[in-house]
Amino acid sequence: GGEPWVALGVRGYKKTTRKVQIVLLQDFPSLGRKGDEVGVSPGFARNKLVPQKIAAYATLENLAKHAIERTQEELARQAEEERLKKVQQLMEKMTLSFKRLSKDGDGTLYGSVTAKNILQALAKKGVTLQEDKVELAEPIKTMGEYTVPVRVPSGDTVDVPVYVVPK
Repeated sequence: GGEPWVALGVRGYKKTTRKVQIVLLQDFPSLGRKGDEVGVSPGFARNKLVPQKIAAYATLENLAKHAIERTQEELARQAEEERLKKVQQLMEKMTLSFKRLSKDGDGTLYGSVTAKNILQALAKKGVTLQEDKVELAEPIKTMGEYTVPVRVPSGDTVDVPVYVVPK
């Protein structure tokens, strides 16, 4: 009975269902996320995952170590979320004003207010962001009141009022 290649004892054709348990040290698309315990074939673990430090064998010591690391990462992530919420709340209450010289009193500025100027003003108030987070289509070139959308690190967009007033 069975498949002929198994009966003949041809090496390499026998199907095995043996798995070894490993703990992922980093995200791996086909297996899971960092810290997950998964079962893989022994050859895959021995030849790829363990030597490339993608995974470690699921010994009690490794499981305990990665459980501790996972809780620490979770706490750090929660603290970062709290910090981002505070930054967002701070930005929602914030207004920026720029004093600029204007040409002939018609409201046209000498120069302009750019995304970089807005970032510098935010930094003075304690919020540091990258330049691409300020969604200013083009520099502000006239006096007045503007609403500038700013993307906060949590992914939300906050509309920051910007006033350009005469010097």
